Amino acid sequence: MHDHWNLVADIGGTNTRLGVITNGELTDLHKYPTGKLPELLEAFHSLRDEIGTDPRAVVAAGAGPVRNGTIRLTNAQLDLSEDDIAQATGARHTFVINDFTAAAWSVAEISHDNVEVLQGAKHPPTGTRLVVGPGTGLGVGSLLYSNGRYHTVSGEGGHIGLSPRSQDEVEIFNAARLVAPECFFDDTLTLEAEMFLSGTGLPILYQAIELAGGRAKAEPRTARDILQDARDGTDAHAVKAAHMFTTHLGAVMGDLAIVMMPAGGVFLVGGVAEKNRWLFKDAFRDAFNAGGRFSELRRSMNLYVSEQDEFGIVGANNFCKNALRR
Repeated sequence: MHDHWNLVADIGGTNTRLGVITNGELTDLHKYPTGKLPELLEAFHSLRDEIGTDPRAVVAAGAGPVRNGTIRLTNAQLDLSEDDIAQATGARHTFVINDFTAAAWSVAEISHDNVEVLQGAKHPPTGTRLVVGPGTGLGVGSLLYSNGRYHTVSGEGGHIGLSPRSQDEVEIFNAARLVAPECFFDDTLTLEAEMFLSGTGLPILYQAIELAGGRAKAEPRTARDILQDARDGTDAHAVKAAHMFTTHLGAVMGDLAIVMMPAGGVFLVGGVAEKNRWLFKDAFRDAFNAGGRFSELRRSMNLYVSEQDEFGIVGANNFCKNALRR
């Protein structure tokens, strides 16, 4: 069964998922602690030994920059190279890719069965696709469609500028300077989008709202607790934070869509979207569509929530299939 198989990895700061791919399909999924580099490579090696043959190809995806065949895994604080993987597995073809390269590839073969349609076509059409994933950080990936093939472009979408959308938000952005001063763009009211629009950033946003509301000192809370209180309506500051989160995220995604012109759709991916679907309703869609003279164009775009399980593994597999075809 496994004479010809590929291995794909989704590497997190704490855990790593290793997927066994047979005939292009995921047939088995294993979970290991990420650990240090020797432990991570041992996980690759032990799965290879369990199956008993070398994989044809290995693709490892993780958060961090890729340079000269090595990825700096920022969450795990280690460097992983394609050569390391080749030695651990015996694979002829090895690739390390950024997690949002994988996220972009996760929608390459997506169907209407794997999406919730927020606006637009029921079936995601072929064409350039944009993925945005608010998780620990704010990831953005682009799947470009050209000459009948997909190609990926990775960037740092979480580090574009975020500014107040209304007068009452000015004091909140001012207060955020007390919490995360290093994340502002010079002496403006503009800060990195990730500092509000992520699991790391939502507690910063909440603290800024509390400080702007008159509290002398704001204690940090988890993003999960903030969103739960917002959904229950038990904390006015949490409700405000959730509203700012969803409207600013919608606006950022609309702005990015104008840049990319993704005829194949704009996709929300990841755990925040999956676990907090209530956030992505009318206010989110209205913010996405609010584009001044380009509002009509934004309303014409296809907007989806991806409902794929293990989108990092799916994306690494799609990348692998495309790389081997080349």
